[in-house]
Amino acid sequence: MSLVPDRPAAGLSPLAAALAGVEQAFAAPTLGLLHKAEAPLVVALLRCVFTPDRPTVATEQLHVEVDDLLAGLRSAVSGAAETPARGVPDDPARVLCTRWVRERWLVRSLDDTGAERYQLSSYATEALDVVARTQGTRGLVSESRIRTLLVTVEDLARDAHPDREARMRELRSRVDETQAELERLEAGGQVESVAPSRLVEQYDHVLSLVRELPADFARVAESIAVLQREMVTRLRQDERTTGVVVADYLDASENLLERTPEGRAFAGAMELLGDPDLLDGLERRVGSILAHPFAADLPAEHRAVLASLRSQLVGAIEVVLAAQARASRTVTAQVRHHNPLRDRELDDALREATAAMADWFPSSGRAARVDPLRWFERARPGRLRTALHDLRPETPPDGLEDWADDPAPSDEIADLRAMGGPQHAAILAHLGTLTGPSSVGQAFAAGPQDLRRPVELLGYLDVATDGAADGGTSGDVPADDLEQVTAVRADGTARDFVLPRTPIRRTDD
Repeated sequence: MSLVPDRPAAGLSPLAAALAGVEQAFAAPTLGLLHKAEAPLVVALLRCVFTPDRPTVATEQLHVEVDDLLAGLRSAVSGAAETPARGVPDDPARVLCTRWVRERWLVRSLDDTGAERYQLSSYATEALDVVARTQGTRGLVSESRIRTLLVTVEDLARDAHPDREARMRELRSRVDETQAELERLEAGGQVESVAPSRLVEQYDHVLSLVRELPADFARVAESIAVLQREMVTRLRQDERTTGVVVADYLDASENLLERTPEGRAFAGAMELLGDPDLLDGLERRVGSILAHPFAADLPAEHRAVLASLRSQLVGAIEVVLAAQARASRTVTAQVRHHNPLRDRELDDALREATAAMADWFPSSGRAARVDPLRWFERARPGRLRTALHDLRPETPPDGLEDWADDPAPSDEIADLRAMGGPQHAAILAHLGTLTGPSSVGQAFAAGPQDLRRPVELLGYLDVATDGAADGGTSGDVPADDLEQVTAVRADGTARDFVLPRTPIRRTDD
């Protein structure tokens, strides 16, 4: 509830005027989101799911991840406090995400394939950035920030009041300074090194600028969506002739970006970001920054933000262009199928019918008749079907044959077992019948046929080496230490194998 009137009087006290401005700021979506009781949990969840290299998430994937994160939080809180987790919502992720869309934390949209995806709204992105900056320990005043401010003010003053002579003097001064520095370096001068603390401070300034980009791009896309809805609404209420409406709205659909302040600012940025050489140079500079030794001591998430700068820019541009194309298609389709005369007649008919029903219902009784509105256009349903679907159930399939009295397919089971792996129990029983020392080849050759399959060699070697990973022989093996065995497959075919002579260690040794 506001403590001051919506329109402050001219003689309002300074505190009341300031309070009105602050209340207006808190009514904005960003601070409104952070003012909610569940804001800390929502911010933490969104920060875990949405990352710079993952700006959108499929609908079902987000539901699964949110459910998993909340389940982990409940178990962690309950285990630490030995009481049920409080403050963690019990609602499923689908309900929570729908609520966050309604509260403008998230935006639900369709990608090019028609799949539904979630992305952060511009207000949520700005709120996450406010929390991140509040958590940080960086200094708010630095040389890098002051230098950026001075350069920006200088450029603004030059563009606001262009002066030919002043511009020429400025360029001559820069040329003289550059020439003097080049001559110093050519004479053997050293390049001045920058302290690591100053590099970290400049890096932090760059990160603060990068973090502002997602909210700015998202705000452009949202402004286009709002403009689209406004244009469609005005189009349906337009009373001009069809020709004038078509000309106006087709032009609007092709120039959406020029109709909002955010769109005009984005169009100016596109002229700069559309240069591939500039983006390539940006990527090279980012690589050189991250290759410097000072970057190794930075947190991994800070390095990831700068490393994905180009992909963030390209992805954000694609989101805005997709929103522009979608809005243009919607407005164009609406214009092509728009009939102002028919829409006005339908609106008038609905209003008249509603008013007539409001007058008729209080005075009417059961089985009362009402005169139809005969000036409605007659429906033309075309030819109706004369044959209906047979409602009788379809003939069920034949019943399954009864196999209960058939004997057990022992032959089939034996064939399946013959295709299985080594029979360790049978191998150990066979080795127990042997006397004296023996090798794997000798024991294999002395076994019955069902223990002389190729796969049984693995069982003999496993028993001989006692399952040790390095029990086998590696490298070249002399010919005297090799032995040949003949294995018989389940289908009766034979195959010869050569393996290193491996003694079998008896269990009673």
